[in-house]
Amino acid sequence: MFARALANRSVPAMAMQRMTLRTARPLLFKATQPKQLFGDEVPNPQTVPQPPANRLKGSYHWMNERAVSLISVPLLATAFVYGSHPINDMLLGIVLPVHAYMGFQQVLLDYFERRRWPMISRVLKGALVAITGLAMFGAWRINTTDVGLTAYFGRLWNANKNKKTE
Repeated sequence: MFARALANRSVPAMAMQRMTLRTARPLLFKATQPKQLFGDEVPNPQTVPQPPANRLKGSYHWMNERAVSLISVPLLATAFVYGSHPINDMLLGIVLPVHAYMGFQQVLLDYFERRRWPMISRVLKGALVAITGLAMFGAWRINTTDVGLTAYFGRLWNANKNKKTE
């Protein structure tokens, strides 16, 4: 049988030798040519179309986050030093929800990227916008119909101290 296969050359000469790991290695791991992704030439990065610059995204977003953080420092310091004031409370009612929105937006961008989770990303982004709007509305209601944000948080801070123990 082997003589007939050798005569027909249907069995390679390697099959007739004693197979060891050293001799079988070229048969097991055939070298293949890698697939070319872009054809014969690699594209020039300068010819790849770039999206237009947008002030609301990218490095401007980072700069806006820093600006909101810096604005909140004197507002909080004013609230601690002078107490409740209507203008300061109204500014806090705007800046604090915007600051929280920007922070949670970065969390959503990092963990639920739009390319991988398109539907979940849209739903969470919409929920974040709705919650931020509700927070701003709640701050506006506290500022206009109640004592103001600074006095309200002062009440919350001292709630256990004012409770009478029996």
